[in-house]
Amino acid sequence: MRRLFVSILFVTAFFAHPAAAAEIQVRLPPDSTAVDFELKATMHTVHGTARLESGDFTIDTVSGAASGEAVVAAASADTGNKKRDSKMHSKVLLSSEQPRIAIRAERIEGRLDLQGTSEVVLVGVMELIGADHPIRVPMTVTVDGPRATVDAAFSVPYVEWGLTDPSTFVLRVGKEIPVTIHAEDVTLSYLGSP
Repeated sequence: MRRLFVSILFVTAFFAHPAAAAEIQVRLPPDSTAVDFELKATMHTVHGTARLESGDFTIDTVSGAASGEAVVAAASADTGNKKRDSKMHSKVLLSSEQPRIAIRAERIEGRLDLQGTSEVVLVGVMELIGADHPIRVPMTVTVDGPRATVDAAFSVPYVEWGLTDPSTFVLRVGKEIPVTIHAEDVTLSYLGSP
């Protein structure tokens, strides 16, 4: 009888503790999320930024299943040069017709610890000018209670994905765009918790 009582007590304590929660909701705040990109070009590298509109994910920390998406406003992409940005929006990103760039989650590879730092990979699809492309996003996630910091870095092979190559006879540019994301004050909610 004592053994049964101890077993029940252990199971109850385990599932009541937030660290044992299977599903968590992760929300990236637009105001404290930086999205940066760069494009290597002849003699220099172009640096740019974009604005996160929303970022909401649900992750099962046991199975790795994930859902939700992060959305960037395509028209917010900015390199600080009006002429160059006009060409980027009208010829490459087609921002007026395709206003969103999104990453939709399918699963998380690696163990996501609910305290401390984890190295994981978000596997999903990236929606870019209306088409979906498979993508893997390596991330470093540092959790401190109900808050987290997320750093991600990946490359977008935009020419391979069918976007216009802005290279000219004189100006040659890279065929991939490295992207980094740094999000602070990310909120974690344990689904099913009171």
